[in-house]
Amino acid sequence: MQAQNRKPVIPELSLHLKVGVIWQPCEKPAVQYLRDYFNQHGAIFRDYCIFDKDSNPSAEANSLTINDLNWWGIPKPDKVGDFMTMQLDLLLCLAAEKNFAVDYITALSKAKFKIGSSETDNSYFDLNIKIGQNKDAMYLAKQQIFYLAQLNNKTGK
Repeated sequence: MQAQNRKPVIPELSLHLKVGVIWQPCEKPAVQYLRDYFNQHGAIFRDYCIFDKDSNPSAEANSLTINDLNWWGIPKPDKVGDFMTMQLDLLLCLAAEKNFAVDYITALSKAKFKIGSSETDNSYFDLNIKIGQNKDAMYLAKQQIFYLAQLNNKTGK
């Protein structure tokens, strides 16, 4: 695996953004909240659902199941390749239960700016929002939008 050489770029909310969201089944209301928000801003919105071993998903192109992992737990390229190579302006991660597949997709995504929540300082996010004990996906989604708006105000955009 080749290391990525990237410089984060804070996206302007006023432009037609390409936004991607990584999420898990229990976070569907938060994904809809983000979809509605970014659609109001004219964004192109893509989401990618990562199912856990307890979920019984329907087969969809924008989802990853346990059957889509190789024996090392790495997502198969034919399932995640399109999403990871998409030239996204912004990648939001709502996944409360971090796992190797979530980290893998986040780390290798070609997104210009990545926002998520991790308890560790060593994450793949350009903006890591620590939400502590509040593991609610809707809360995280609202925090992501709030801080993105703050960054836009501070950078004069």
